[in-house]
Amino acid sequence: MSAPVDGNEEGTEMPWPAPWRGWLLVLLLAATSLVSQFDRTVINLMVEPIKAEFGLNDTAFGALQGVAFGIFYVIACVPLGRMADNYSRKWLITTCLFFWSLFAMASGLARSYAELFLTRIGVAVGEASLTPAGLSMLSDQFPPARLGRPVSGFLMSAPVGQGLAFIAGGSLLTSLTGSHLIDEGLLAGFEPWQAAFLIVGAPGLLLVPLFLLSREPVRRGAGAKSPLPLAEVIAVVRGRWRALVPMFIGFSMVKLVIYSISIWSPALLQRTYGWNTAEVGLGFGLVLIIAGTSGVYCGGLFSDILAKRGHLDATLKVSASGFAVAGICGALAPLMNDSLTALGFFAGAIFFGNMPFSCAATALQLIVPNRTRGQVSALYVTFTTLVGLAIGPTTIGAITDFVFQDPSAIRYSMSLAIAVATPVMIIMIVLAMAPYRRFRSAAV
Repeated sequence: MSAPVDGNEEGTEMPWPAPWRGWLLVLLLAATSLVSQFDRTVINLMVEPIKAEFGLNDTAFGALQGVAFGIFYVIACVPLGRMADNYSRKWLITTCLFFWSLFAMASGLARSYAELFLTRIGVAVGEASLTPAGLSMLSDQFPPARLGRPVSGFLMSAPVGQGLAFIAGGSLLTSLTGSHLIDEGLLAGFEPWQAAFLIVGAPGLLLVPLFLLSREPVRRGAGAKSPLPLAEVIAVVRGRWRALVPMFIGFSMVKLVIYSISIWSPALLQRTYGWNTAEVGLGFGLVLIIAGTSGVYCGGLFSDILAKRGHLDATLKVSASGFAVAGICGALAPLMNDSLTALGFFAGAIFFGNMPFSCAATALQLIVPNRTRGQVSALYVTFTTLVGLAIGPTTIGAITDFVFQDPSAIRYSMSLAIAVATPVMIIMIVLAMAPYRRFRSAAV
């Protein structure tokens, strides 16, 4: 049987680009993702000054992240994913990067709560383009058996960005307080939190020319030649529901656990072990950077190794096995008697819990036609973010408030939530393996 000529797999007639070009694209996408993580995370360090500036309560401030950013991010994700499948992905990211950087800087110019709310919506809508368009570009730049590590290189920028935002963002705000830049320099008249937004948003504009110089990858595989009508995209998703539905549910449990750890661990370290804000920022920030980054990379590395050995479901096997370890570490971490042991178990949970991220992104690209990859990736991001961000952290807070009725019991709420979510993920991914192998076999 002759090899397909559409360039969908290794060994086809259309040669794959030189690896160095692909890795330059990975580097550019990772740098852009790093900038986006700063834009969305640094505001978490500005709670008190922003509340004081506009006379807000906790609910109003929370809406800046939960509604202005979170809801509009997922609303924009699917339409932008369809644009990534129908138009130039390079130009989509370039345009969105330019505007979200301007909106990030404009957050520092807001003179009312309404203006700040609108700027955060602008940041969210722009950043929603990056994941679906970026993953689609990478799937056309690397052969399927070598796609795991490039995807990891792109996605590992997220924990790096979050960790650096905690560490560097806190240092930036501290250094701006009383700085000559604020008192009489270029940023005179701005509050430190406003100046921080202006500084954090600017690097994104420096990346715009680099995207303009990059190449749009040639689309490969089934459905690559022309855009698909929406009805056909829906048919593709319906035809693969036996794999996609359990995958979406399973990977949403991954986000539930990781979001729960990242949001509630600082409170746990303060309430249970008496850490101060600086200790939490440095200690937990370093864990996010080191464990999170290496976990994402190793997920892609291990899945590539298994794929080269003929495992069509390599991404799912690595995801389920890694997350089993993450669940054990995550459930035990809050119950430890001393803070360093707890942080060590959290490091294990974050390392193994981040392995499925690169695997999930890679897995989706390999079982759907080219012109549906952005849209399916957007559906994945939308569903898993809504479930992971809305249910996990909220459930832990509710268990603490209404079941244990004691803020210091946050350790038990976290342990219980992680212990329940982990087997759900493993069961769902195991259910997805057989149909996933069939779709991968058909793609090959």
